[in-house]
Amino acid sequence: MYKSTIKHLLFVVLSGLLLAGCGNNQQKSENKEPDSDGPLAQGRWRATLTLTDTEKLPFNFDLTRNANGAYEITILNAGEKITVTDIAVNGDSLLMTMPVYGSQIKAKFNPKRMLGSWHNYAKGSNYQLDFYAVYGDSARFELPLVADNATIAGRWAVMFIADDKKSKTDAVGVFEQEGQRVTGTFLTPSGDYRFLEGAVADRDLHLSCFDGAHAFLLKAYVNDEGDLQGDFWSGSHLHEIWVGYRDDTVSLPNPEKLTKLKKNGQRLSFSFPDVNGNTVSLTDERFKNKVVMVQAMGTWCPNCMDETALYTQIYQQYNNKGLEMVALAFEAADSLPQAKPALERYQKHFNLPYPILYAGKASKINALQALPVLDSFTSFPTTIFIDRKGNIRKIHTGFSGPATGKDYQHFIDDLKKYLDSLLSESA
Repeated sequence: MYKSTIKHLLFVVLSGLLLAGCGNNQQKSENKEPDSDGPLAQGRWRATLTLTDTEKLPFNFDLTRNANGAYEITILNAGEKITVTDIAVNGDSLLMTMPVYGSQIKAKFNPKRMLGSWHNYAKGSNYQLDFYAVYGDSARFELPLVADNATIAGRWAVMFIADDKKSKTDAVGVFEQEGQRVTGTFLTPSGDYRFLEGAVADRDLHLSCFDGAHAFLLKAYVNDEGDLQGDFWSGSHLHEIWVGYRDDTVSLPNPEKLTKLKKNGQRLSFSFPDVNGNTVSLTDERFKNKVVMVQAMGTWCPNCMDETALYTQIYQQYNNKGLEMVALAFEAADSLPQAKPALERYQKHFNLPYPILYAGKASKINALQALPVLDSFTSFPTTIFIDRKGNIRKIHTGFSGPATGKDYQHFIDDLKKYLDSLLSESA
């Protein structure tokens, strides 16, 4: 039923009944450089990133000054608040460096406007999007006030379709709604879309997320059958169409069945350098007779960040019972010296209690070469669970984080039960 209904929706979309959403609101003064005249105004701001000639991704942030007079910015995405303290001001120029990811916003400003660009170095040295922000605008999307709106809250079976129609991704949409405000996310086999926030006006749904790595914009229209048809943009580099229908029971494939060993009984072995260049191997004394979680990840990966935040807590709870962890980082950088700043920033942000190793350049092919016992590698992050005897007991592909609500809590509960069981076994 899921696939047949999705196929029907896909046919409708590809037949031309695509998005019938609200028009894109333009800021007429966006391309005029602001004149500096005093400090930045404190309070709520509205920002946009330009994705295409017609599409802008909006988000909100609060700007304050701390006790030392330094600027702080808090980016708001649904239930998430991202505090940015690395802000350098030189005259009428501002340089804001995002935590964890190291992407930057460079802008000229006056007290109530900013104009510049966002640079995402994980996508390449030249990847940037035009940035504009205005003080005093608390709206995220500039949509009309409507009393009678479509109901978006609930669980949806969703499919994302590439522009060339050659690839499709099944997903699960989970949303909450209060009046016109809508929050939620999409779960996919590789991870979730993190904290999406937006609004519905009549039948038009608009959602966005900006967290320093993700720059997501989604628009959709609720058709007469109550199904969703829309567009998805990730920065300026990706566009897909998406369709969805209500299904309270929809779920994704079991993440513990997606990646397997090439041969049963194979054991994992690796040696990679830590941030200081010291070689760490799975045969080291610290891992002997321990339950070990091997986390294949990247500092550029938002789902990996959510996973690391949880794993840090899990490590602190279970380390004295015999649990060890090690992160294998596959980075945008070609070498350890180039990757070191990102790795050190990541360590510092999480106060990481377990080692993080440079395992190579970020690609699924490189990850599979580093972990040759696996039959495939489809997603960052992927976690390998090893028992006290050195046997690989489970492989978990992807990660659904706190934006997924109940799904995230179920994962935590299952993880703790599984670790309790593994740790109770003898070496």
